[in-house]
Amino acid sequence: MPVLGGLVLLIQIAFAIHVVRTGRETFWIYIIAFLPGIGCAVYFFTQVLPEMRHSRTVRSASNRLLKAIDPERELRRRKDELEIADTVANRVKLAAECIEAGFHDDAIALLQRCQQNGHDDPDILLKLAQAQFGAGQFQSSVATLDTLIQANPNFRSHDGHLLYARSLEALGKIPQALEEFQALAATYPGEEARWHYAQLLQQSGQTGRARQVLEDIQLRARRAPKYYRRKEQEWIKQAEQMLKTLQT
Repeated sequence: MPVLGGLVLLIQIAFAIHVVRTGRETFWIYIIAFLPGIGCAVYFFTQVLPEMRHSRTVRSASNRLLKAIDPERELRRRKDELEIADTVANRVKLAAECIEAGFHDDAIALLQRCQQNGHDDPDILLKLAQAQFGAGQFQSSVATLDTLIQANPNFRSHDGHLLYARSLEALGKIPQALEEFQALAATYPGEEARWHYAQLLQQSGQTGRARQVLEDIQLRARRAPKYYRRKEQEWIKQAEQMLKTLQT
């Protein structure tokens, strides 16, 4: 144990020196100092290993760990960037972070400011609709998506289509929502849309059809490669639970 403790201490010192020399944020020193084992492991996998391997996969994992440790880190960075340069691109990037953090009203204000300055490209309108949905402004979300398609008839977005269907559902326009979900069930690149479709079918009393959609999700999961099952595990699991409920 003394030898192990000494080794951990040496690693802490080495990583603390690395923090200072590379100009990283000082909160890493506190993580390394007060969480010796976990802190050193997190620092290694998120800061040292990417430098050694330059791996895109590792960088992605690093970003997820960083968000878990400091959820608003990227939000602060985007705010700083906007203060330095008040551009449309920086406003859109900050709005995207606000949506992810749940600050939907702030995102709406940022994106509407872009619109007022004559910028209403599809990406801005789609993000605005997402923020409006998150803020519970479902009619506005539908209106924004209608505007998007009218101005850009060739624009296609699976996530935008799903958002449109969910907004219609939230407004109580069930037949229209079911029609949109039915179209999505055949085209959406994942299981989220099919799960929402099954849920709405079940709520509408179409239990048999809901069961078919859920069984289709399970069939896809069995046939799909492991990476797909990992990516869609949330929706696959919920489909399995709902199917069990319908079968009881």
